[in-house]
Amino acid sequence: MNTVADYTTAGMAIVRRDALLFLSYRFRVLSQLAAVFFSISLFYYLSRMVNVTTFSSSDEYFGYAVVGIAILEVIGASLSGLPPALRQELVAGTFERLILSPAGAVTSTIAMLAFPMLVALVSGTVALMFGIVVFGLPIHWSTAPLAIPVALLAALAFAPFAIGIGGAVLAVKQAGRVSGFVVTGLSLVGGFFFPVALLPWWIRWMSQVQPFTPSLNLLRHLLIGTPLVESEWLSFVKLIGFSAALLPASIWFLSVSVRWAQRRGTIIEY
Repeated sequence: MNTVADYTTAGMAIVRRDALLFLSYRFRVLSQLAAVFFSISLFYYLSRMVNVTTFSSSDEYFGYAVVGIAILEVIGASLSGLPPALRQELVAGTFERLILSPAGAVTSTIAMLAFPMLVALVSGTVALMFGIVVFGLPIHWSTAPLAIPVALLAALAFAPFAIGIGGAVLAVKQAGRVSGFVVTGLSLVGGFFFPVALLPWWIRWMSQVQPFTPSLNLLRHLLIGTPLVESEWLSFVKLIGFSAALLPASIWFLSVSVRWAQRRGTIIEY
């Protein structure tokens, strides 16, 4: 029990450090909020031009896109946040302290993912609130509270991708750019801005082999009442399955990457 408490304390110390660093840039919060507001505004006016049979109204597509933007915030923070942070630790020479700390390199790296994901969840919530207050986004308030545990489970399912890329950064140093390609690819096949049914048949299968599509389906159903293409329980089981399968695998890969870099003597190189 003491071991769990010690690791938790060490992880919270890293979260606190990352929070203080984030807040030390005075305009960073304002710039991120401005980016969210511009994205929501852009898709609101784009939705005024949407007139397809897939959506019964412009407002329906606007709600569809807003939820996609909110989830993309989480994915972008997890996949695009951890690898550059690790790279910066290596460049600044501060990752050595994490390696030598009682928590170790693996636990410290995983803890570095916590604060960016927390910021992303807040940004996603702000995006939804902006859509509701400014553009009148209709929300199903009776089921909206259920979106909170689903969003947390979705974040847990997203984490293995960031941890895996983080392990690659420690091993080969330049793998952080992969995160940009992953985010772009997932935004295409995950159904963030348009239904996956519009994709060609030869690529549509990719929407079913990652956790982002069931996350979006559940959250859209709970928040704006979008009909589900599969049962709620099936989507929920998929998220649990992805988390249970991918999280241990990604932590194992991170551990192997750390040991491999240590054996080669490149763990603190950049």
